[in-house]
Amino acid sequence: MEENKNFDLDSIMDELSSRLEDMIEDALIDQIDSAVTCAVQDAMPEALGESFSDFEFVLKDGTIVRPKQHMKVFSPDKSKLLICYGGLRVDGSSLMIQTRISSWENIAYYQSREEAIEALLKVKNAMESGVSTFEL
Repeated sequence: MEENKNFDLDSIMDELSSRLEDMIEDALIDQIDSAVTCAVQDAMPEALGESFSDFEFVLKDGTIVRPKQHMKVFSPDKSKLLICYGGLRVDGSSLMIQTRISSWENIAYYQSREEAIEALLKVKNAMESGVSTFEL
């Protein structure tokens, strides 16, 4: 005798729709955050950008912040390419790149903190030289 299994198709479809909506919403939030960040940076008038061109400040943790930077940085093994928003910092022996206003990503690990700081200074110098793409 065949057992009759009852499936509530409406309930299953509602659950799938809800999960899909959540996934789409999360993806859109990330895209909107990135688009707004770029729009704000690009909306800064050239004159204002030029007046800030030499401006820089360093936070207690060693973070170097420069406004309106969009330099692309390749990791030493060329497996990662990040667009630097303007901040650089060393975390232990890792070189961190600010990829959004409140987001940092590791671009490379080094044998020592000193090597990571040396790499940070190379990226900073390239940024100051106006380089658009830099390979560690």
